[in-house]
Amino acid sequence: MNRRQFFLGWIFQNAPTIVQVEVMEVFRPSEGPSAFLVHHASEAGRSRFAQWLRANNGARIVCRLPNGTKVDGRIFRVRMCFGRGLVLTRAPAPIRREDVLIID
Repeated sequence: MNRRQFFLGWIFQNAPTIVQVEVMEVFRPSEGPSAFLVHHASEAGRSRFAQWLRANNGARIVCRLPNGTKVDGRIFRVRMCFGRGLVLTRAPAPIRREDVLIID
C-alpha cells in the first residue's frame, strides 16, 4: 500500500457499505445472545462479501431483517470456512435459516 492509497482510505473510510448476506445456520438458546452463520446472498456478490469480511473482522454491525427489524451485533470471519461470517448478538434475534439480511 502506498501513501496515496493510505490517505484515500482515510478519507473514504466513513462511506457506508451495504452488504447483503444469507443466513446459513442459527444458534439460539432459549434466552441470551444469538449467533448465526452467514455467507454471500448471491454469486455476484461473493468476492465483494469476502473482501468486506476480511476488512471488517470483529466489527460492530447492524443487520436489517426482511421485516425491517434491526439487530446489533459483531461479525467475525470464520477462517476455516472461506467466505463465511459468524454474527454474535447481545440479545435473542428473530432470525431464521435462509433469511437474507442487509448489513450496514
